[in-house]
Amino acid sequence: MFNDSTREKLLEKILNSKEFSNSSIYGNYLNYLVNAAIEGITLKETTIAIDFFGKDAEFNPAEDTIVRSHTYTLRKKLERYYFTEGRKDKYRLRIPKGHYETIFEEAPNNIYSGVYLASILKKYYPLIIILSLIIVIAYLLNKNNIKNEKIEAYQIIDSENFIWKEYIHSELPILIIPGDHFTFDIFSQKFNRSFSVRDVTINSMEDLDALKEKFGDNTLQPAPEPYFPYHSIWGLPPVLSVLFSANQKPILRKSSDISPQILDEYNIIFLGSIKTLYALKHTVERSNFYFTISPHTITYSPSDSTKKQIFKTSLHSSGQNEDLVLALKLPGPAKNTTFIIASYHSLGVPEIANYLVDEGRSKELHQLFIDKYGHTPKYFELLFKVIGIDKTAYATEILIYNEIEEFN
Repeated sequence: MFNDSTREKLLEKILNSKEFSNSSIYGNYLNYLVNAAIEGITLKETTIAIDFFGKDAEFNPAEDTIVRSHTYTLRKKLERYYFTEGRKDKYRLRIPKGHYETIFEEAPNNIYSGVYLASILKKYYPLIIILSLIIVIAYLLNKNNIKNEKIEAYQIIDSENFIWKEYIHSELPILIIPGDHFTFDIFSQKFNRSFSVRDVTINSMEDLDALKEKFGDNTLQPAPEPYFPYHSIWGLPPVLSVLFSANQKPILRKSSDISPQILDEYNIIFLGSIKTLYALKHTVERSNFYFTISPHTITYSPSDSTKKQIFKTSLHSSGQNEDLVLALKLPGPAKNTTFIIASYHSLGVPEIANYLVDEGRSKELHQLFIDKYGHTPKYFELLFKVIGIDKTAYATEILIYNEIEEFN
């Protein structure tokens, strides 16, 4: 019944349908599977990945689901085709679940027939309406109960927590500043086009102007598109969870767009690389720390010069890394608050953002301040050392913790 010629005609009709004609990847994939069936080839996931999707011999199905996801979508596209353009087809093409073979078979009698469906609806219309209303009402009641339970449970941290209190109860708008790396455009005569460049030694317009002056190249311009390092993005979720649980709706703006003039209009949270502080780099001077980018050093310089300390961290490596993280909650110029969480490597900021949100660890920090001052400060400075591999931290140590006095 289904000789090769018949299969090819049925396949051609499907591939020329609206469902497949505008989707070359799925049309080609279906054609590949059918041809394999015609040739008597038994396909496996690894074979498909290498032959059709161009994967190499090290393809691992446990880590890469490209074959399964495309096959799932292909089945759905066939279902839509047979529900629309192919609903009157006598024969159908099917891909059994869990397999990659294609089977041609006679269509089930009237299963997609519009007349058949219409007759069913007409016969049971009142019952269907009543059942639908019951289901909708039950769904809405259940959804409302679940929502109320979530609202009651959704308290990430104590509203009087000394770390986040000013943000949980903030009457000023909250501005979160993810640090974006400075990139610039450079024109290549070889390729006759401009490229966006990230140079670790160029971290501001001042650095770029110095480079332009050094090489006499005035064509260098800041790139229009931002580039966010890992720590700027992955430090966001724990902080946002605290703010959202307090029904605060923060504004996000990248650090390269920040001007000093707006720093007294918000309660601010900065997250990212020390290299991306830009307009906020002078805010750090309100603490007892100052930093250099090359080499990676943070100097602790309190009024008592005998306690001065210098902390260093190496460049990023593929193995174990040590990161230094500043966590500075500082008074702003207009009774606002600026919270800076900044590190040299991508390891530090996400770890410390999670550290400061974790209830157990914040209690430990609370006790450290109680032991040192007899109270928890409104503003403070912290220096952490974080040790880990790649972006996974496995050791965190507090190196410095001090109270910061409010401005007079």
